[in-house]
Amino acid sequence: MRELRSAADVGEATDDLLVRWAAQALEPDYPHAGGAAWQHGSAVAVHAPKLNRNDRMAFTGSADDCTALLAEVLPTLPGDTLRPLARTRLAHQVANRLDLEVRATFGWMESCATPDTPTPDVEWLTAEDEQAVESLLRKANPRSYLFPGDPGARRWAGVRGADGTLLAVGGDCWPAPGVRYVSGVATHPDHRGTGLGTQVCAFLTRELSREGHVTLMVDADNEPALKVYRRLGFSYHSVSALARRACRG
Repeated sequence: MRELRSAADVGEATDDLLVRWAAQALEPDYPHAGGAAWQHGSAVAVHAPKLNRNDRMAFTGSADDCTALLAEVLPTLPGDTLRPLARTRLAHQVANRLDLEVRATFGWMESCATPDTPTPDVEWLTAEDEQAVESLLRKANPRSYLFPGDPGARRWAGVRGADGTLLAVGGDCWPAPGVRYVSGVATHPDHRGTGLGTQVCAFLTRELSREGHVTLMVDADNEPALKVYRRLGFSYHSVSALARRACRG
């Protein structure tokens, strides 16, 4: 097993975008300490503390190699909040071999095309808009994993009404070299079904695709969101988060 020292090393070792996204934890400007990455045969794993609000360890490769790598690395990592994360089939295979439990299954989506949806009313917002962004998120998406001021937040896009009120927003956040990530999407309840959320997501996808692959996470049962993202050219991949069986938090 060898240690990978940078996001560039991880990018050379795997084309798995989930793992490459987690590799931002190896960059000097990552907001939390403790990032690390390893390779063992076909397996690549990245430990990304507090990435998108969770201590994650994204991994990919064959089940045999991933099992061997995680068996060596997991005992060295602190805390009961660590969540190894991989494509669902691989996650289940490794969980069975290492006596881990599947804690959650959801969607990881990757943009496969640049959307042509018109976005005439979407704009990049400024720091002066952050209070309004937070108010809209608290009202329309209180379980959002991204709010203004969060460590991974980079910038926000939004649509305003005629009176200047924000009606829909979305965030550019947690950037990794060659991989961009969208979160914090919300539409005011009075304006849902009008296509404003789709416009914001199309704008973000088009803008961020200039910097790399565009990705996001979504609940597996969130059919309205899945419909929008698929229409915008995203492909769906089922992923599962694991946990040590002793962890009940």
